[in-house]
Amino acid sequence: MDQIMIGDRVSYWRKRRGQSQTALAGLAGINHSYLSKIENGVRPVERRATLVALAEALQVSVSELTGRPGDPTDPARARAAASIPAIREALIMRAVGQTRPPSKPATVDQLLVTSAAADYAASATILPDLLASTTGAELVQVCYAAMSFCTYVGYGDLGREAARLALATAEELDDPRWIAVAGWAHAQALPPETAGLAVTLARQAAERVQPYIGRDTAARQAYGMLHLIAALRAAIAGMPADAVSHLDEAEAEAATLGDPGADGGLCRLGFGPTNVAIWRSTVLSEIGDVEQSAAVARRVEPGRLPIPNRQAMFWVDYGRTLATLNRDDEAVAAFLRAETVCPQLVRLLPTVQSTIGAIWRRKRRAAVTPQLRRAAEMIGFRHR
Repeated sequence: MDQIMIGDRVSYWRKRRGQSQTALAGLAGINHSYLSKIENGVRPVERRATLVALAEALQVSVSELTGRPGDPTDPARARAAASIPAIREALIMRAVGQTRPPSKPATVDQLLVTSAAADYAASATILPDLLASTTGAELVQVCYAAMSFCTYVGYGDLGREAARLALATAEELDDPRWIAVAGWAHAQALPPETAGLAVTLARQAAERVQPYIGRDTAARQAYGMLHLIAALRAAIAGMPADAVSHLDEAEAEAATLGDPGADGGLCRLGFGPTNVAIWRSTVLSEIGDVEQSAAVARRVEPGRLPIPNRQAMFWVDYGRTLATLNRDDEAVAAFLRAETVCPQLVRLLPTVQSTIGAIWRRKRRAAVTPQLRRAAEMIGFRHR
């Protein structure tokens, strides 16, 4: 049986809504031929904005098209999801001001290391305890990791709860760096349907921290990350000029800092020139300038950034861009490169699944390479 792809879900909801392909394409503002190829699985949804437009036209959430929450039979996601009840309990207790001592020895730094490596199985063993027991700046960092974890596993609502707890904690601390980190987590946690709101919130958080960046390197790193998330969300919201403006602001700050050391900087966010270049390539692809996106990506040296999940996402987004340019063999190589860095992250990304599936379907059987077969096995894809 085939892996269920995004195009399969688009087709399912279109038929359930009683819409023709022509009608849906018109509502979503895309070409009918492109929609047909998406549904037939020979083209992936190439931009996040297109996914949002399809979801809005079908009156469903983006998560219903991407398949999140994930298939509970998937062993990798199931192992990570086993900690969700304990995370939910910890968030409920924190909401009424209650904490409890940890039952396992673990540090916040250990959590940030597993989070940066996208090792969700390892994070799952320590995250609930830390979420229930830490306070102050440590809690802001734990909430940031919890937001990322819950969003990945498929519980975006819990990710947003964690981000709100980070915001409340940072306000109590009245420390600009933690207010900025919490603002970044909050903007990141919002679903793509609310991209415009995410831009506003990120901009407001950046304005709050800006007076402190001249004397606080950590605050400057957080300030730069806020402009990066604002850039991507602006691109999704159809504001390309704003997106480029935010990228330029982040680049200017990164140039004064250089790449982070082995610890990845504040919260292991990895802010610096390499990370900004990675985000620029992603944003350019999102606004439709795929040739320039590929040109920027060719100049990136992701190994300079000591953050495995950012390295992996660089290869994922570069792979998607290459597939858009019909450079399929190079795209497959990029996905396989990403998988060697962060296998748990890459194997379960819906966009990777759909892109590899599309490459397979548009290849003649005789032209299927060993690398493509390996990539298909990686995502559990089996050809009809």
